[in-house]
Amino acid sequence: MKVVIAGGSNEAEFIVGMFSKGNNEVIVINPNAPVVDRIGKRKKIAVYHGEPWRKYCLEEANAFDADVFVSLCPIDTDNYASCIMAKTCFNAKKCICLVSDPLNVDLYKKLGIETVISSPYTLGKIIEEAANVENIVRTISLENDQIKVLEALVLSNYNVCNKTLREIRFPKYCSVAAVFRSPTVLIPNGDTMIEAKDTLLIICAPGDEEKVRSFVQKPADKKVTTVKKSVRGTSKPKKAVPAKETKTTKAKKK
Repeated sequence: MKVVIAGGSNEAEFIVGMFSKGNNEVIVINPNAPVVDRIGKRKKIAVYHGEPWRKYCLEEANAFDADVFVSLCPIDTDNYASCIMAKTCFNAKKCICLVSDPLNVDLYKKLGIETVISSPYTLGKIIEEAANVENIVRTISLENDQIKVLEALVLSNYNVCNKTLREIRFPKYCSVAAVFRSPTVLIPNGDTMIEAKDTLLIICAPGDEEKVRSFVQKPADKKVTTVKKSVRGTSKPKKAVPAKETKTTKAKKK
């Protein structure tokens, strides 16, 4: 895999160390001379000194046809310009852009960057999910938002709990790919029983997340049991009806 790492400092050095192992081709471009020297000496790799948002720098660094282009510059616009240059002029398959301003996350995605990462934005999402019970279903996007992967925690009061997948009959617009049951991972089939505290890995198409969320979180039907009161011994005793006197009983009285 060909990886281009543009800009950054400590984070760039860490990523270089990760991808230097194996058969990966790692190209490092950095506008900061001290960082260039440090990464080159510590990681024993050639580091190109230049500004990654300039076309001639990418040409000289041979940044063509990168599988992944990562821009870690301290200024958001520099990262955006580097990624757009790599994508449009150098055929980068996937660009990852680091931003400081969380407001730029959605903006840069709309402008054509596949992956935009912001620490405050990510932290805010984590806090939001932890604080909101309804967000117990977490959504992950894959392949430029063409596939949605949901992680759904099953609670004991859900309708899907203590039933097999065959009994649950998940809708056709989603599929359960795996069941995380600590400490194991199950590849489910129709006979797999879903238990409380299981985490379901569900795949669906964009736009179906809310329907999947509602289906998984549907509460179980409460069974109402009626107790019939026994009528035995509760009826009032019948009064004895005196027998009619016959001629024989009248004669005996006399």
